[in-house]
Amino acid sequence: MSLLRSFLISNALKGQGRLTDAYFWAVRAHRRIVNVALLAFSIFGISVCALADSVPEAVTQAVAQIFSDVDPSSVKASPIPNLFVVVIGTNVIYITDDGRYAISGDMIELESGKNLAEGVRSNIRKNIVSGLDKSGLIIYSPAQIRTTITVFTDITCPYCVRFHQEIGDLLKAGIRVQYAGFPRAGIPSKANDALVSVWCSDDPEKAMTNAKAGNYVEERVCDTSIDKHLEIAERIGIRGTPTIVLENGEIIPGFVPAEEIIRAIDVDLD
Repeated sequence: MSLLRSFLISNALKGQGRLTDAYFWAVRAHRRIVNVALLAFSIFGISVCALADSVPEAVTQAVAQIFSDVDPSSVKASPIPNLFVVVIGTNVIYITDDGRYAISGDMIELESGKNLAEGVRSNIRKNIVSGLDKSGLIIYSPAQIRTTITVFTDITCPYCVRFHQEIGDLLKAGIRVQYAGFPRAGIPSKANDALVSVWCSDDPEKAMTNAKAGNYVEERVCDTSIDKHLEIAERIGIRGTPTIVLENGEIIPGFVPAEEIIRAIDVDLD
């Protein structure tokens, strides 16, 4: 089982970087639904009218019992027989069709190695990030655009500096890079003030490059979308910088060399 566990952990890290016990024991039972731990999500809620007509009454009642204040994004049949997937924000749980069991965490299709829960989360992130106002982003565009990545950045972050040093390689590969602000110290903070100065510059792209090269950037104040960027980052579970969101909603946390990003995108586009 140690080899299987290593495989599952590796795939889970490609998702949200965690592997819950409920998930592991469910997968260990191979493709059967087992009596995994029930989760008491008492801080959330659901209205019965949010459920689709095709959802069994037992699932409707189970979801209504678990939740009490917040409507789900969706409740529908999953690709897994006898399981329904419930989405609230970027949280995904599975409920058996008899309404008896809830499974929290990642669900792996063993034959393909595909993380089904992460697929749901990626689609949610894709929709949220695609709603960003492009006029509020700092964008570096290649001559021919193959794909776009959104990078949450902070100019005081050393790994963000390393990422920016390799941005030329990404542009050569046809990857458009659009920066969203993520002041790690929050708002207000000196880190946020520095980001605002970059965003308010007459030439934000040049100012970003200068700031990350350690050069002086004139202090400026204006209306920016950085606070909205921070809110969106929190909604999709981003906790640090740099964090890359691919066009399909997949996340690459932390610094990753440009060649690896290009390779990952090439596989995705193929």
